[in-house]
Amino acid sequence: MAERRRRGWGGWILALVVVLILAWIGYWYAAHYAAERALARVTGGGRPVACAATAISGFPLRLDVRCDSPTYSTGPAINASIGNVRASAPLYQPGTVFAEIDGPLLVNAPGHNIGLTVTWTSASADASAGLSGITGAGASFTTFKAENSTPLTKLGLLSVSAQSASGAFSPAAGGYRVTGDARHLTLTGPANALPPIDISINATAEDLGALGFRPEPVVLAWLHGTPSLTINDLRLAMNDAIVGASGKLSLSKDCKLNGTLLLRYNSVEALGNLIETLKPGSRDKYAAALQGIAAMSKPVDTPDGPALETTVSFLDGLVFLTILPLPINPIPPICL
Repeated sequence: MAERRRRGWGGWILALVVVLILAWIGYWYAAHYAAERALARVTGGGRPVACAATAISGFPLRLDVRCDSPTYSTGPAINASIGNVRASAPLYQPGTVFAEIDGPLLVNAPGHNIGLTVTWTSASADASAGLSGITGAGASFTTFKAENSTPLTKLGLLSVSAQSASGAFSPAAGGYRVTGDARHLTLTGPANALPPIDISINATAEDLGALGFRPEPVVLAWLHGTPSLTINDLRLAMNDAIVGASGKLSLSKDCKLNGTLLLRYNSVEALGNLIETLKPGSRDKYAAALQGIAAMSKPVDTPDGPALETTVSFLDGLVFLTILPLPINPIPPICL
């Protein structure tokens, strides 16, 4: 009797395993069909996006999608192309996608003075989504360089390069956490290049609503409203200067800056050298302001070593050191 029971249980377990295997196979083929339809909708006839060739594979644990030499074109206005794109979605981790991107990226938009070439050694990206839409994404690059054929009208830049660069966003209480990092970042203009910069930021975009599956309108509405940003940590290092900041900034309806920052810097001399490098003549012009900052600072310890710390506030573009106005011009409206 006991042996017959064991055989009975063994049969049920075997049947359950077979059912689970068949269900998983059906799940993979259903995902394959959905991905095939989605890819056809994006790259179908008349669409601005096209692939030289596509493939879907990865059975049984993943769904791998490949798009060879994708292009984007809206006629003579904008044309773009990039190397192969490979995306992989683990079926045991629904809502998560990992991608690898081959360069170069070429963008031509003559009407906007853009003839851009972007190259990198390696690039990867990831994204996550739920039933309500996108919940997070990130990308990282090594040996990154972006070069325009002529100086960009507003920025006056010819090229941007970095040994490494990354960025990501994810949900946070009251908004979205935004992080970014660039090492050995070099900005080059028509006449000269700034010294290499190391910069990193960890901030929260406050009151940014759910992104859904079309994040662009949500982000644009937030930027064009009264955006508020909590800076958890900002670090910039250039030459001998190391500057850090944390606090909260916002823009009023008329695009004027408001908020308070806790500013940290390694020395007032290094701070003066930094602003002189960014804009020649600034060190002498703001000598009184630099002396005021030094007088209102206190020594602190930081991961980069001893530093000085003070509070800088902004009220409708006016700049205050604690409660004293700094003898500098108001910050002009920043309309996004």
